[in-house]
Amino acid sequence: MVAQASFFVVGAGRSGTTLLRLILAGHSRLHIPPETWFLRPLVRDFPLTGALTQPQLERAIETMVQHERWPDMDLPAAELRRQAATLPQPTLVDLIDIVYRQLLSASGKQRLGDKTPHYFAIVPELLTLYPASKYIYLIRDGHDVAISWIDAGWHRYYDPGFEWPAAVAAMRRDRAAYPSQVLEVHYEDLVHQSAETARTICAFLDETFEPAMLDWQDRTALVAPRDQHLHGRLRDPLSDDAIATWRRRLSAIECFAVEACLYRELTQGNYDLRFSAPGWRPLFRLTAMLLRISSPLLRRGIPYLQTRRMLPGKVYL
Repeated sequence: MVAQASFFVVGAGRSGTTLLRLILAGHSRLHIPPETWFLRPLVRDFPLTGALTQPQLERAIETMVQHERWPDMDLPAAELRRQAATLPQPTLVDLIDIVYRQLLSASGKQRLGDKTPHYFAIVPELLTLYPASKYIYLIRDGHDVAISWIDAGWHRYYDPGFEWPAAVAAMRRDRAAYPSQVLEVHYEDLVHQSAETARTICAFLDETFEPAMLDWQDRTALVAPRDQHLHGRLRDPLSDDAIATWRRRLSAIECFAVEACLYRELTQGNYDLRFSAPGWRPLFRLTAMLLRISSPLLRRGIPYLQTRRMLPGKVYL
């Protein structure tokens, strides 16, 4: 039984990674637990190689057990401390593997994958910890991701916290640096060609495709209760309604604003632009600059005007 994570599913949030998790979790050999999240602060604050000092070990444990996602790991903090105390020269990967080993053992399966989307920012560090690990980047049309983030009450596409451009850039970087360990998958293909895309992913993981993987609606209970409100459509069959929603929902002005901020990454991903003519580029740059400068005001002003019914409930500016 492999105790460590042998693959990671990464990408910007609201790109379909939860759907992909449920599909992969239907494989008889693959277990994908709830998102861990705490690896990002761990690789930032502690050495990736070599033994941890006792104070470092204690601080690393606290980083893990104090994280809001820790209860999803189904491992008591006391048990983590007990097992960590038995490690003769504990490294960071030894500590993380205590959690991964528990998750895999409880599943009764053979391989563990970690679906924590924002780990796209730490792929090089994860490869230092797990040199043989593989990475499935799930990329979705940035127009639709921008809409979904606003619908969820998250950052707007001109905010620094909107992570889709960074995820696309990281995918391009990692695919070039680690071509045999990085697979680019598009959400649109997962919807349009579910079986073929799942087969491609299985081949990448050196696993055999199993048709039961596509019965993901039977596994929606795997989504953490805190996240259920974000994934109500997982119970529905996949349809074209999930693709290019921006064509139906964005006004011309809203679409121009989105493309002004994201046109470089949209173009790199071969996604369509409504304003595709090269002549729009100078105005794109000016619009993106103004939106980013105005971001603090817009974050406060749009909800204020919405609560007073001076703007509609959904505004994608």
